[in-house]
Amino acid sequence: ASILLISYAYIRMLGYNGVRHATEYAILNANYMRARLQNDFDILYTGTGGTCAHEFIVDLRPFKKSAEIEAEDVAKRLMDYGFHAPTMSFPVPGTIMIEPTESEDIYELNRFIDAMISIRKEIQDVIDKKVHPHNNVLKNAPHSYKIISRD
Repeated sequence: ASILLISYAYIRMLGYNGVRHATEYAILNANYMRARLQNDFDILYTGTGGTCAHEFIVDLRPFKKSAEIEAEDVAKRLMDYGFHAPTMSFPVPGTIMIEPTESEDIYELNRFIDAMISIRKEIQDVIDKKVHPHNNVLKNAPHSYKIISRD
């Protein structure tokens, strides 16, 4: 029950107009990301004109057939870019649901989009047989890095 207090406090803090603006920003952020990613990934369940609400679903199922790459591989690879994996396989198995919040700035949105586009290129390398289907950056993600100090 205590988790409800956080939501209640946030809504009270924002007030009526603040909640409205937060909702508008969440929808704007999701549609911006969807528009930037739609040329590289199939987007499911868009509305009239291809728009979405505050979230959208990226269909990764075609890559399982063409490259043996699954949603889990993409989610683990996103960790290498410093992102927590989006909602996976809900409501559709083999997909990821991207739900940017109203508080994400354009820099962070673009950073995530750039990571997804980079991952799409890595998937294409598997499809094109430029890299091994079971031994590649996606299948081996996440990667550990040792930070070397210059001191």
